[in-house]
Amino acid sequence: MKRTLIALAVGAAFAAPSAYADVTLSGSINAGPAYVHSGDGSTNTQNTISQQGGFSTGPTAQTGESKTGINTNYSNITIGSMEDLGGGLKLDFAYQFTANFQNTSTSPSTRNSHLGLVGDSWGGVWIGTNEHLYERYFYTVDPLDGAAGIGGNLSLMGTPGYGQVFDTGNNVPSADFYRRTDQSIWYDSPNWGGFTFGVYTSLSALKNANNANTGTTSQSPQVWGGGVKYVGPTIPIQLWAAYEDHHDMFGLDVIKSGGAVSQVTTTLPANAISGFGTSSHDYAWQVGVGYTIGDIFIFGNFEQIKYKLDGLTGAAVNEYKRDAYSIGMKWNIPTGYIGAQWMQAIGATCDNVNGSNCDAGNTGAVSIGLGYYHTLSKQTQAYIMGQWIDNQDLNMYTVAGGTGVPTNLGATVWAITVGLKHSF
Repeated sequence: MKRTLIALAVGAAFAAPSAYADVTLSGSINAGPAYVHSGDGSTNTQNTISQQGGFSTGPTAQTGESKTGINTNYSNITIGSMEDLGGGLKLDFAYQFTANFQNTSTSPSTRNSHLGLVGDSWGGVWIGTNEHLYERYFYTVDPLDGAAGIGGNLSLMGTPGYGQVFDTGNNVPSADFYRRTDQSIWYDSPNWGGFTFGVYTSLSALKNANNANTGTTSQSPQVWGGGVKYVGPTIPIQLWAAYEDHHDMFGLDVIKSGGAVSQVTTTLPANAISGFGTSSHDYAWQVGVGYTIGDIFIFGNFEQIKYKLDGLTGAAVNEYKRDAYSIGMKWNIPTGYIGAQWMQAIGATCDNVNGSNCDAGNTGAVSIGLGYYHTLSKQTQAYIMGQWIDNQDLNMYTVAGGTGVPTNLGATVWAITVGLKHSF
């Protein structure tokens, strides 16, 4: 529920010379203690990916670890304004920032923030930072509170694994398609008899130039995509499909380094770095269906992700592909709702530049998530959510949120959290 701000300090910040604009404050605080456990790492034989990436297996495999901490999920605060410009046209502004209050070292950061024009008949166009349609189709059907954290579908969908869960920005090596993208412009259509669609792209603000001294090749990171969805106005069925394309985001470099490249590299990798490509092309697509039977919504989703590097030679891995699917349900009951979902990432395939054998076996995973949200009021719910992930020996899918427990290659991971969600 949104409330109009009347405090003079806030009103003055958004004041026009002769009048105050209508400004709203909204958000959601979703937090509670969490326990996360990662088992011992695999001692199995390595495949091509783990060999080239220098993963620790066999006698040097990592030992298991458990942690507890406060999980703030997607807690956020949004300052927004919608002004009627007349003739069916509106100006829409929002600035959303995180509300991570669990420690003193965490500063607020930009989430989904935008400025745009919205028309009654033609839809809207916005600029800013956003979680675009490819991700939004995932979290709008997720039965565990929109993939808030533990148990959500962002732990296996939109990611190849290898410790990667949710990415932000455009200027670091990125393997995830479950992401928030900045420097963006996007269009969303109005609802035409249950059909909606949208398209989006990031701009070339982070493009760099050739550098003969360092051997760096020009790279231009870009994310673009689109999707279409149908929600039956009379028949309780939903159908959707989406596609997203990443140029020069170097997702395969993230995979081959076991996620380390995204942690230690703050700029795009150069071709001077051994094993890294000069350019890349990654893409993902998904299709889904949902149906409501009484108080129960059931759904299924299928996704394919493919990564490709250019500029490599020899036996280096230059292509990697994985499929995944999820099925789930959300059951509304008088006291709240119950959510559950099964996800499976199917073992990947890969190719080497020179056509030699490339082994990406034992890289799949299975996840089971279960949760219950109990209604305390129109604005507040109490919840409990849990998740179990069984990785095959040579991958490491992990939970979202939680307390930062590192996932070991081939480990079994499980987590549980309880908390409160308050919306305003």
